[in-house]
Amino acid sequence: TAGLTLAAHLSEDPNVTVLVLEAGNANLDDPAILVPAQYLRLADERYDWKFVTTEQRYCNNRQYVWPRGKGLGGSSAANFMAYIRPSVGDVDAWEELGNPGWNWNHYLKYSKRSEKWVCVKKIGCHFLTHVRFTDPSPEQTIKYRQTSEERFHGRNGELEVCFPPLIMDGEAPYQMVLHSSVAFLEPNLVRNNLLVLPGANVSRLLFQEPDDLSASKDLSVLKVEEVEFSRGEATLTVRPTRDVILCAGTLKSPQVLDLSGIGNPSVLAPLGVDCKIALDGVGENVQEHIYFLWWAYSMFARDLSLVSESQQGIHTLGLAGFTFTPMQQVCPNADELITSHCAKLKSLYQDGKISLALWEQYQIQMRVLQSETSVDMEWTTIPQCHTFRTQPEDGKQYMTVLVALNRPFSRGSIHIASRDPVEQPLMDPHYFEHDFDMQLLVEGLKFARKVAEEEPFRSCIVREVDPGPAVQTDKEMREYIIDGLMTAFHTVGSCSMLPREKGGVVDSRLKVYGTENVRVVDLSIVPLHIAAHTQ
Repeated sequence: TAGLTLAAHLSEDPNVTVLVLEAGNANLDDPAILVPAQYLRLADERYDWKFVTTEQRYCNNRQYVWPRGKGLGGSSAANFMAYIRPSVGDVDAWEELGNPGWNWNHYLKYSKRSEKWVCVKKIGCHFLTHVRFTDPSPEQTIKYRQTSEERFHGRNGELEVCFPPLIMDGEAPYQMVLHSSVAFLEPNLVRNNLLVLPGANVSRLLFQEPDDLSASKDLSVLKVEEVEFSRGEATLTVRPTRDVILCAGTLKSPQVLDLSGIGNPSVLAPLGVDCKIALDGVGENVQEHIYFLWWAYSMFARDLSLVSESQQGIHTLGLAGFTFTPMQQVCPNADELITSHCAKLKSLYQDGKISLALWEQYQIQMRVLQSETSVDMEWTTIPQCHTFRTQPEDGKQYMTVLVALNRPFSRGSIHIASRDPVEQPLMDPHYFEHDFDMQLLVEGLKFARKVAEEEPFRSCIVREVDPGPAVQTDKEMREYIIDGLMTAFHTVGSCSMLPREKGGVVDSRLKVYGTENVRVVDLSIVPLHIAAHTQ
């Protein structure tokens, strides 16, 4: 996603030549990608890398699929189309953790540059992307919003309920997904200084050998001389004249660094990888939004033909509406659970089981938890069947609510499994290593059911399908959540932007520590997750 966006902007300078190495295929002009609500059809090898986690100790040793976009545009070509800014505190936390300039005021300045109002009910992106609100909103979404606002009005002001615009081309003959390939690459392919090579899987970065360095050169800072990649059966190299920028995403950027000898020596040495730069933080501090599904029979119909005929209907939708709220607004014993969890974390830190760097992150998260105005939990409505668990029945209409965990305390890792760049890395999110993460999701399921019992949302629902009336106790809910848990595709942290002594991989200018010309520009640099979608 970030790679093509960045390449388009860098190539605005005619004196700079940009080469993009894309491991996937082009997948241009593919209706499975361009029709908004068809994202559930993208789970095959043409569009998806189909990553799988390691067995999860706290999830009955289950493994979970981590889909990621395969092709030009990355996961922006396989996303749910939600445009959401993070909160002020979420962004300011990055600066608090040691990154000067990474604060809300700077973020907002650049965020506004990428947006402009097209008309009263439509917003668009100032550069190449047009964004518009769906009109009208689905009936289920409207009633869900009304029920949520009625239930929580007056506790701490109104419940934060937002309804996102969808990323669509305002000039297109029909509403379409405008991913980074369509928005940033295709309009600029006429540039002679912008080159794109699909099917090119980067193997590793090759550094100058000491004999190649001048005597005055700082040997503690290494420079990439070549980038090695495979295309088909051939192994090729390209020699950069400026920076090498990794935009492989949270799941793959740490793999490239590991294979290049940048990482934790204890991880690299057993696999026969010579450690060039010792950075223990590579592949660590992984944080992921996760969710499960509550869904029911709905009373409203759908019609795919409406997309091309009138640019209407639910097939023009991605996610329809969101509810974000503090834990205290949905859980009767929230204060008790939060106090207990914070005490456990403090004890772990005092016993030396939590590093100072992680403790600083947890202090921010605990501060957010204890605030009754900072959001912790999310419910997302979709006017269709969105499930990989129970088989939907033909002729039935469905309404789905995604219950999501936005601020996980569990931290995972991503590391190479071998020296083979084609082999999937070991992806271990450590789901529910902190049981508090599970407790939040259980309370989220209870809340979804409460909203479904109240008007006017109740009038949209025929009956609950999953988890069904047989699931009532907390233990039963936990098993249901483990059984149906999914990634929200918002993984961050594996190349964290932090001080080097605190497990950082890149500095605040996104340069990899110990290198002269390597930067990482993707979500892997985010040191602490946000309670919003990462686009």
